[in-house]
Amino acid sequence: MTNPTEYAATVPFIDIHIMENGTLLGHATARDLHIVPGENNNLFVTAVYDPLTSGGEEAATVGRELLSQYISGWNTTITLRMHNGSLPTQPALGRALSKFAVEIPTPSLRVPSPPSDPHSPTNPDQDSKPHFIKDATMHLFTSTATFELLSPLRHEILYVTSIDATAYYKGDDVGHIVYDLPFAVPPVDAEGKGVISPRLPVDWSLDSVGYEAVKRALGGRLKLSAEATVGVRLGQWQEKVWFKGKGIGASVRL
Repeated sequence: MTNPTEYAATVPFIDIHIMENGTLLGHATARDLHIVPGENNNLFVTAVYDPLTSGGEEAATVGRELLSQYISGWNTTITLRMHNGSLPTQPALGRALSKFAVEIPTPSLRVPSPPSDPHSPTNPDQDSKPHFIKDATMHLFTSTATFELLSPLRHEILYVTSIDATAYYKGDDVGHIVYDLPFAVPPVDAEGKGVISPRLPVDWSLDSVGYEAVKRALGGRLKLSAEATVGVRLGQWQEKVWFKGKGIGASVRL
C-alpha cells in the first residue's frame, strides 16, 4: 500500500491575492508549508489588508465598502487568487492556477456564547445575528445614550475616533449623535459581553413620531435601527466606515 507521505511536498513560500469583486485588497502569505495529499489543517498563514497600497484609491473605496458591510452584519465574501508571484520559483504554475479563483465567505462576526441559565428569560430584542452594536440605553433626562459594542477583533483593541449617527424608530427619526472623542473597543470577554461606550450626547428629534415612541417606552424597551459614519483606528491604520443596523434592542431610562 502506498504511503501518503511519499507524495508530501514542502512549499518554501506562497503568496495569494485577497480580492473583492476583482479588486486587490491585500495578500495572504505562508512559508515552509508541509503539504500532504488530502486535507491539510493548522497551516499558519499571514494576511495583510492594505488596499491603498495594493490598488490605489479605487481599491481603498472597495475595501471601505467591504468593511462597512461586514460590521453591519451583511453576508460578504472575499476571493483568493494565485498570481505570477505566488510561487517565485514557478511563475508559470502560479499564472496557470490564477484561473481557479476561490470565493469564500468572510468569517462571521461571532462572539462567545454566555453560560446557559435555564432560569433566564429569553430577550425578545436579541438579534440572532451579531452586529457591531448589540444593545443601547437611552437616557431622556440627560439627553445621552450608551451602547454595548461588539468588536470584530479577537485580540487587538479597536478605537472609535468619531461618530455621526442617526437612530430611527420604524423609519422615523429619534435623534442624532455627533461625537469626536476617541474611546477603546477591546475584544469581547469570555461570556460574550462587549464594551459599554461613553455617554454620547443625543440631539432628540423632539417633534417626531420616533421620539414620542421612545418617551412612551420609558422604563421598558423598544427596537431601533441606526445609520452611522464611524471613524475607527487600529494601530497606525485609520478609516471611516458606515454602519447600518436593524432590530437594536434599546432600554429607555429617565
